[in-house]
Amino acid sequence: MGSNTAAQNLSALKGVGMGGGKVHDDEPKRVCVACIGEDFLQKQIGDETAGECSYCDEINAPRIDVEELAFRVAEAFEGHYERTADEPTAFEYAMQRDREIDYDWEREGDPVLDVIADVVGCEESIASDILEILNEKYDQRDPSDSYDEGEFAFDSYYRRKKASSGDWDELWSRLEHALKHESRLFNHEALTILNSVFAGLDKTRSRTKGLALVTAGPGKEISALYRAREFYSANSLQSALLKPVEELGPPPGRIAKAGRMNSAGIAVFYGALEIEAALAEVRPVVGSNVVTAKFDIIRPINLLDLRALEGLRCEGSIFDPRYAKELERHDFLQTLSERLVLPVMPNEQDHEYLITQAVADYLASLQKPNVDGIIFPSVQDGVGVNVVFFHKAARVESLSFPPSTKFSAQVVGYDLDTGADYPWYTLQIDQSASPTETADVILPFPNTCDWSLIHAKHREPCLKLDLQTLQVHAIKAVKVKSKAQNVMVRVDVARSYVKSPFSDDDF
Repeated sequence: MGSNTAAQNLSALKGVGMGGGKVHDDEPKRVCVACIGEDFLQKQIGDETAGECSYCDEINAPRIDVEELAFRVAEAFEGHYERTADEPTAFEYAMQRDREIDYDWEREGDPVLDVIADVVGCEESIASDILEILNEKYDQRDPSDSYDEGEFAFDSYYRRKKASSGDWDELWSRLEHALKHESRLFNHEALTILNSVFAGLDKTRSRTKGLALVTAGPGKEISALYRAREFYSANSLQSALLKPVEELGPPPGRIAKAGRMNSAGIAVFYGALEIEAALAEVRPVVGSNVVTAKFDIIRPINLLDLRALEGLRCEGSIFDPRYAKELERHDFLQTLSERLVLPVMPNEQDHEYLITQAVADYLASLQKPNVDGIIFPSVQDGVGVNVVFFHKAARVESLSFPPSTKFSAQVVGYDLDTGADYPWYTLQIDQSASPTETADVILPFPNTCDWSLIHAKHREPCLKLDLQTLQVHAIKAVKVKSKAQNVMVRVDVARSYVKSPFSDDDF
């Protein structure tokens, strides 16, 4: 509806002396709480004065004037329903006339009487009285025009409106602009917007994937992640095999580069649910070697699954004024996953990653609910799933070997007959035959003094490297998926310039 006339009619329905409903003995009809099945309306009517119901045998139950109920129905329709076209479009007419197409036009939606009875949860007699009141109030047709169907016409059809996220889209654009061009640190406006976007995060639920906030860890659906790292020389590859926790785990803060979900200097753990997705995310070049390994999640952690936001379920009543706003927010959230994983060109990463980094920092700082990371679709792989553990959960447990343990690695083998070398990867771990000491705590970087570790907050290990899953992938080729589209080339004869007979003063 949404017109000025509709708004005026809403006001008229609110007014005193709306005599459109049926009456008994000059008294307006009233409907009791027992005749209404809609929960939100029941609670509202429950606060009304008790008396006799015009539709059932109740003589002392909370009740409401049918005219007042009609107003609430009209207000709910205004926000959540729209009247459908009562005749085919020109294109649909053409399809009907085409003998080669089996097409029979049917009006979309449901009869208005059925819709009213369904949303109110009432008998048809009550819905009929509501419709009669609304029909009279909204009948603005020209009496001479018998073809013009008015709002709430007895034979009209209605359907649910699709929620619009227009206001939230504007807020998000405002957030991006503020972070890129105004203030990146201590931006109170950005904080306010993010608080609104992620309100009720622990209760947000998807139609298919359950709660958007899921628990990962031992015995859970997500119990391990794969991580990959690319190497360009045999020496660097050998060093990685000698120190797999340090080389494959998250880097120390002093050398941590900026990424989609972290700023430079903040170490996080990027992993994937599948090896293929982990390989794709490092964007390896032909000729390089990529080491992959599985990291087990050794304690329960909370992850926000962005995939669940794509199919949110929003519970509520169309008679609750707040429900329409919540529907708009949920409609926006369903697009949030796409917004956060949009492909970004390498020369634009510093700028375009600001919004995703801000979202990650915001979620990582939440106290209630606690969020340890994000699950999001793979940008590079297209079908895989990535996971990022925020800094507070991005610590890998040290290998549980005594300090006297000796490590050696080999990346090249030699053919004794020909003298030719070939790739051969081994990690030799030699422990003392009768160890007398154990390593309760082994610093991740025993040969260096990392002041960032000294000043860092204590973090309980969350991940453990499975040494038996180490693999070296020699990159032989990279497959490119693309969508080709021809360029339309037009060659025309240039027209000579013709001076206009009019001057600027003529306008």
